[in-house]
Amino acid sequence: MILSYFTPFEVFAQFKGIATNWVVIISAVTVAMGLVYMTNAQIKMYQRNRTPLQLAYVLTTYFFFFAFLISGLAYPGDINSREYQWWFQNIYGNVGATVYAVMFFTLASSAYRTFVVSSIEAVALLLGGMLYTLRQIPLFQVYIPWIVPLGEWVLLVPNTAGGRGAVVAAALAALVVGIRTLWGKEVTLEVAS
Repeated sequence: MILSYFTPFEVFAQFKGIATNWVVIISAVTVAMGLVYMTNAQIKMYQRNRTPLQLAYVLTTYFFFFAFLISGLAYPGDINSREYQWWFQNIYGNVGATVYAVMFFTLASSAYRTFVVSSIEAVALLLGGMLYTLRQIPLFQVYIPWIVPLGEWVLLVPNTAGGRGAVVAAALAALVVGIRTLWGKEVTLEVAS
């Protein structure tokens, strides 16, 4: 797909169209497979712990899954619809903030326990992580305003450079796991459930 952007050859443009169609098809199949896997995992969790609280977790999961699905399918391609924006801002945004807070405290506690600052690279990693994390907190944005542009720089320059390699590695790993799953060689889904 990159070659179709940078080269004038028609064959790459045709391949881009075919690849885009296949991405849409594979995404739809992936959502269906994810629903099947989620159903399997939810049933097994409920069978292990048959309590009203576990049933509430299962029903809540499916309620929000189908609520987002219906609000997305009601206005296909329109992410600016009022209903979808309401769900996104009031549910997804709050869940994202909660996950961010949990991630911060997990990161801080694990860094406290296991992070041995024994080299300059470890110090740089620790400072970069703390700057990036603290720039999101409104208290630090108000009382230490220079932390926001410094955190943005950490995010945009060194983090982007290091993240490219991680994204390429993750994409290749996902491709390999997908191929192994299609061939029936991948057992991680059976082990995880």
